[in-house]
Amino acid sequence: MKTALILSVIAAAICHGQHFYGPSGSFNGSSRTSGNTTRYYDSSGRHIGTAEKSGNTTRYYDSRGSYQGSSTESGGNTRYYDSRGSFRGSSSRSGSETRYYDSRGSYRGSASESGGTTRYYDSRGSYQGSKR
Repeated sequence: MKTALILSVIAAAICHGQHFYGPSGSFNGSSRTSGNTTRYYDSSGRHIGTAEKSGNTTRYYDSRGSYQGSSTESGGNTRYYDSRGSFRGSSSRSGSETRYYDSRGSYRGSASESGGTTRYYDSRGSYQGSKR
């Protein structure tokens, strides 16, 4: 479940006002975008982090403003880095599907968009949650 939540947050970094749901349909949190900044909230409405986009780079911060990492986008591909700049994984988008890989290139899961909803799956194809 933690992987699905992380993927949801990363995938939503440039989206406007989204809601996140777990596999059972329970509400897990939301995001709100203003300009190039997206703020994330847990299911109780508490701020849990921020994403700031500048050009093809997005920087991620926790609720206290501490830098957590970044992502860079280029031609449908995104690379993710931790706070020390170490490569942590990547994603590749083709049409309405995004596939996620860890730092060794092993497949970790996917996201599929349809009708305004994004559904997340783990590497075995098990449903992990959604974003609307």
